[in-house]
Order: sequence, then C-alpha cells, then structure tokens
Amino acid sequence: MKKNNSSSRFDDSIRRIAKLGHYTKPEKVQGAIKLDSNENFALDRDFVAGIAAEAARQVDLREYPLDQLDELYSQLAKYAGVSVKCVAAGSGSDQIIELLLSTLGSRRATVFSPTFSYFINRCELHGIKVDKVPLDQDFTLDKKEFVRSARKSDLIYICSPNNPTGNQIGRQEAIDIIDSLEDKLVLVDEAYVDFADYSLSTYATKRDNIIVLRTLSKAFGLAGARVGYMVANEKFVRTFRSTIQSPYPISTLSLAIASSVLARADHIRQTVNAVRNERGRVLAKLAKVDSIKVFPSDANFLFIEAGKNYQRISKVLKSSGVVVKELGSIAGHRGCMRVTIGTREMNDKFLQCIEEGSLQ
Repeated sequence: MKKNNSSSRFDDSIRRIAKLGHYTKPEKVQGAIKLDSNENFALDRDFVAGIAAEAARQVDLREYPLDQLDELYSQLAKYAGVSVKCVAAGSGSDQIIELLLSTLGSRRATVFSPTFSYFINRCELHGIKVDKVPLDQDFTLDKKEFVRSARKSDLIYICSPNNPTGNQIGRQEAIDIIDSLEDKLVLVDEAYVDFADYSLSTYATKRDNIIVLRTLSKAFGLAGARVGYMVANEKFVRTFRSTIQSPYPISTLSLAIASSVLARADHIRQTVNAVRNERGRVLAKLAKVDSIKVFPSDANFLFIEAGKNYQRISKVLKSSGVVVKELGSIAGHRGCMRVTIGTREMNDKFLQCIEEGSLQ
C-alpha cells in the first residue's frame, strides 16, 4: 500500500526521534540498599506515610483541585522566601523544564558538562542544539569560556548544585555569569539546593531573564508525589500560571501531601542537616582510601572516581545488594560512580563495600 505524504512525514519523525538519546530510569532491585537516585531515605518512611494517609482521608478525589494549588503557592513562597506572585508549580521540575523548552525553546543552548542528562535529552528532542562547555578536572567552571559560548546561545542551563558532580559554583560567580547575559534566558536548576549553601530564588524575582527550578523530590522525600516548582519574576509567573501550565498540573492527593510536608519544614531542615553531617562523615572516610578519589559535594550525593578498582568495587556492591549510579568513564575520569547519602546504616554498608573492593 502506498503511503501518503503525511504518513511518510510521520514515519520520518519517528525515525529521527528514535535515534535521539534518552534518559534512562534506574531499575528497581528488590531488597537492595538504594543509593542510586538521590532520594532522601534519611527522612523516616513512617513520617511520610502518615502524612500521605492523612491527606488521603482529607481530600475528595472526585473533585478537581481548585484552591489547593493556591495554598501550595503560599507555602512554597514562604519556604523559598519570595512573594507568592513569584512561584509556580508543576508535576515535578522536569515537567516544568518540558513546558519551558516547548514554549520558549530556542535554536541553541549552552550547558557545562557533565550535567543533568535529562535536560540535554529534552533539548535534542525539541531540536535545540546543545553546546557543552567542559568543566575542569576538579569540576570548576571556566567562566570566560562558558560566557563565550553562552553569548552565541539563546538558552543557558546551570545546574546548581550540579548533577552528577555534586558541586555548586560560587554564588557571585553565578551572578556574574547571569549579569553578563541579560538578553539570554537562564534556567538555574536547584533540585539539590536544600543541601547547599545558597539559592538564587530571591535574585530571580528581581530579574527578567532567570528562572529557578526547585523540587520536593529530594530534601522533602516526595519523589513519588511528583511536585516541582519554579521561582521567577512576577510578570513571567503570571503568564506561566495562566497560559503555559495546564489548569490542574498536580493531583489533589499530591497537593495535600506537599502542603502537609511543607507545614513541617522545620523537621525537613533537621533531616537535611543530618544528611549534610553524614555527607561530611562519608566524604572523610572515602578520602582516606588511597585507590579512589572523592570530590567535594554541596548535594545529597558524592561523585567518586574508582579508577582501576571500578569493576571490583562494582562487583562487591552488587553482591552486597548496594545499588549506586554507575557512570563509567566521564569527563576524563575513569571508573566513576555517584552515590546517594542515605541513613548512617546504609552509608556504613556502602563504605564497607568500598573498603572490601579496594583491598582485593
């Protein structure tokens, strides 16, 4: 049967899309110590489960969420320290990224590399060319080179703290970059900022060209609820809420859960402090292992270069039921992995595996 022109164009599009890179979700390993997705297991499961159960009793799932979204805006604004008019929400920050690329997408984007692969994948899907400016061997940024590339682009992406390296470029350095790119749209992805030293949320409300992306998936332990948000100037947020975002981007149940957890923000901050302390302890332990290199982190995970011991350590981890994000060779570093900071018990099991794998 002869194909018509529209069918042929459709087939061509599918073939083009099929060749693109895609974000690979981690596999679920039953009974494993899960340190591969940067979730917050330091937050007690019963704490979150209790909030979810209470939320399920309070909401009526037969109704569309109406005033609940406005309530969430107020709580997010209070937590971020900005005006409620400068906050918008979505079904995870990745959904907000998707909307921004589909509506404000450009011909060319600049990122540093390595960085969050999902953003690069989605740019490619939307036909946006991505220029990757390599980070130095210690993962510092060559600011001049980055700005040189950024001036040729329409869209700039800064992951702060960066995934998978874990480091956050200095606050003034980030502001200097953004100030030099006043006619460019700058997306600052702050998914892990709760574990870091500074946020650009307040700064973003005063600028026309910066959007800060944040999430409740990490520090707040709500990865399964899919709640993300953005902070930007009032004018853009008004347009995003009314025109770009869908009327009901977050389920009634997720809204209720998110509001309840935000009402307990002090407890979340205590948990974040515990994670930061554990991060320092684990980093110090790893720094004493001669055969590997661990990098400083401002997030809830560590980037490790295992080098020649990579395969042995990987084997020990798997046989012990410990799952980490295996990266292989990346950015000139050999045998790399990213490991989430979990509970003390989870972290001790990981450290035991590192020691065993390094001694073989």
